[in-house]
Parts: sequence; C-alpha cells; structure tokens
Amino acid sequence: MTTAATTAQSAARPVPVKYHWVMTVQTADGRQGTYDGPIDVVPGIHTHTSTYNVVRKFLTEQMGTDRLTVLFFAIAPDQL
Repeated sequence: MTTAATTAQSAARPVPVKYHWVMTVQTADGRQGTYDGPIDVVPGIHTHTSTYNVVRKFLTEQMGTDRLTVLFFAIAPDQL
C-alpha cells in the first residue's frame, strides 16, 4: 500500500477519544451506587446522549435492574 493510500484510509476512519465518566444511580428498591470508568467516544459519531445511554445501559446490567434513576452524570476527555 502506498503512503497516499495509507493516509487516505487513516483519514476515512474516525479516531476514538478516551473519555472518563462518573454516574450515580439509585434503584427502585433503594440501592445506590457511584460508578466510573473509561469509554471510547468517536467525535462526530457519538453524542453526549448516546454515550449517556451506553453508560446507563451498562449500569442497569451491573445493578441487575432497568428500574433505576440517574442522580448524577459527568463525562469529560480523559486527559490532563
């Protein structure tokens, strides 16, 4: 593959950016928890809402219920 072809192929593939999220939830039966972790986000493809939904779905699986209320959510690029 030539350099021009490699450059064109790299430009066509969006590059994910590592973000860090924090979410506090409470289940319908009163359990609470604050969780955090990294997530790869592709600017221009993923939105704040779609990323929130991915994290919330992850926590519904972790908590074993889809009946939970999000009390806090924050997400930011994982860089200093």
